[in-house]
Amino acid sequence: MKLINRHLLTVFPLAILVFHSISYAVVEGVIGSLPLEKNINVSSQLPSTNASEIIISRKQYVISYNKTTRSPNWASWELDPQNMGNADRSNGFSQDTELEEYLAKQGGQYKAVTSTEYKGTCFDRGHQVPSADRTNSSKDNEATFTMANMLPQTAFLNRVLWEDLERYTRDLVTLKNKKAYVIAGPIYDENFGAIGPNKDIPVPSKNFKIVFLLEPNQTAKDISKDTPALAVILPNTLADGSAVPMNENVDCLAISNLSSNNGDWNAYRTTVDEVEKLTGIRF
Repeated sequence: MKLINRHLLTVFPLAILVFHSISYAVVEGVIGSLPLEKNINVSSQLPSTNASEIIISRKQYVISYNKTTRSPNWASWELDPQNMGNADRSNGFSQDTELEEYLAKQGGQYKAVTSTEYKGTCFDRGHQVPSADRTNSSKDNEATFTMANMLPQTAFLNRVLWEDLERYTRDLVTLKNKKAYVIAGPIYDENFGAIGPNKDIPVPSKNFKIVFLLEPNQTAKDISKDTPALAVILPNTLADGSAVPMNENVDCLAISNLSSNNGDWNAYRTTVDEVEKLTGIRF
């Protein structure tokens, strides 16, 4: 086992990484402006996956990025009242330049997604770490708009189920005096096709989210088997449960209008075990 004790602005080669008391699976590299051992958005052990993994460690989140699917395997973040303020939503979708620089140094076979690669599809650029969870400053909000934080989501998933669950989680934090540690990501248990100019961004069939509820004085490192947790597996479909047609003649505006405000994320509650089974990730 190789022990590493450096700041994470350096990119590390393939290795098993251990930072103080934090343990991690085999990863290709680690980028980001914040050392993992100082990152409050990470628990004592990161989710473990066998997928391609580049860890992005920033003040606003930790993301496991998959260069093959060009999407996150998962994203994790802590939410407390200090993260929410008066900063406006930036809407500044952008390529993750730091990730692109890393991939270019690895030979340039893989590219970080640009802000326009979802254009012409019927999918939203779906935040994993929500914009509204990072409104304490404009800089924090802008960090959520990197495309490394996005997955292709239908309007029904993104604007109804996902948004309602995000709002519910923020209410728990602000109204119930809780702190939340959240992990979210894609599930590919069905073939829903792929988008992008090169059709190399696979569309998840579902999205998962796990919310651990903490007391105000706790951190993600206090999570144990006794920590209250909410888990959901939400369908990446239209409101009627059907998949988005993957052809050039589809009317995306009509598809978007099929979204219903009557969707209830509570109908998709599940267990952490079930999420692990479908994702192959151990939490």
